Amino acid sequence: MNHQQWTLLLEDRVLPAAVIDLDAFDRNVERIRKLTLASGKRLRIASKSIRVPFLMKRALDLGGGAFQGLLTYSVRESVFLYQQGFRDLVIAYPTLQKADLVAALPILKTDTAALTFMVDSEAHLDFLSQFHTQEGLDHPLSVSIDLDVSYRPLGIHIGVQRSPIRTLSEFERLLEAIRKRTSLSLVGVMGYEAQIAGLADTNPFAPLLNPAKKLIKRLSVRDVAQKRENVAALLKKKGITITFFNGGGTGSLSSTLREDAITEATAGSGFLQSHLFDYYATNQNEAAEFVALRVSRAPDTHVLTCHGGGIIGSGEIGNDKSMIPVLPLGISLLSTEGCGEVQTPLRKKNNTILKPGQPVLFRPAKTGEPLERFREVHLFSDQKWLKSVPTYRGMNEEFQ
Repeated sequence: MNHQQWTLLLEDRVLPAAVIDLDAFDRNVERIRKLTLASGKRLRIASKSIRVPFLMKRALDLGGGAFQGLLTYSVRESVFLYQQGFRDLVIAYPTLQKADLVAALPILKTDTAALTFMVDSEAHLDFLSQFHTQEGLDHPLSVSIDLDVSYRPLGIHIGVQRSPIRTLSEFERLLEAIRKRTSLSLVGVMGYEAQIAGLADTNPFAPLLNPAKKLIKRLSVRDVAQKRENVAALLKKKGITITFFNGGGTGSLSSTLREDAITEATAGSGFLQSHLFDYYATNQNEAAEFVALRVSRAPDTHVLTCHGGGIIGSGEIGNDKSMIPVLPLGISLLSTEGCGEVQTPLRKKNNTILKPGQPVLFRPAKTGEPLERFREVHLFSDQKWLKSVPTYRGMNEEFQ
């Protein structure tokens, strides 16, 4: 849609607002579904990158047999999603808080298989086992080992600091520690290659680094595949069958899905496609998520100021983590201010038609985090407003 059409659609909406192009969302789902089906694997949806139950349900429904379950980011979030009807919830991050397990206890008593806890140390195993014993649960708790697959040439760590399970011997020790505990059952392995999935290699904000990033990713793809294959071979040698071997993210789907060891990959950001994910050579999805601000004043001839702003993506700070204005064409952020806390000034070209009262559409750097700022998202389809649906915040939920 052009800016004039968006102006009419958003005329009576309260801005700032989160806006979803549902047609683009559906097309992204179809692209990812086809890629997944071609691999013969399954896809698990990353809840942190969406945070809108309606959209997660829609993706699962449209994905059909190619999609299954969610990769969540906290125990409490998983309990909430279970209450919304979701099942097969793998909690991507370990917990050592008893309050989390207490919140999950009604599920653990009746549907233990619905939740899988991530572990990477005996401290996690002891914590879960003690709770299992204290509560007298009838069935073992499902756990998944978080395998570190960072790239470490010459001992240099390239990737995220997550799990300490870096070698096959370390994996085997934790595996045997799980097998000794009748209160726990190993159902999966997760090895997330952040240095591939989370490393933009065509980044216009740091173009000089792109060749080095491409090289790191190319070398790391082989290294990660070997690590995961070694783990799969070890499990087979020991006669251990797991339900899933998870890897990848939106930025590495094409390489992850080619691996024999992998049974499923994860994606979330690709469904909404924030601008950060435009900078991946292998990513062909399209923008479906926008933040709309309204121009509130004109402090200078070529400057207009919007009310609202300041939604910055997490991670290493840089210009690529800021929202960027995309409609109307011919506008840009001021380098001296960027997106402010409560106002965002924009510079416009001479031929750009934009005046106070009109909306400006921005694309966020990341998909899930901005939606924590809004109680609802407005869905548009076929150039018309369809409806508004609640975010986690709009359902009076907040998860850290």
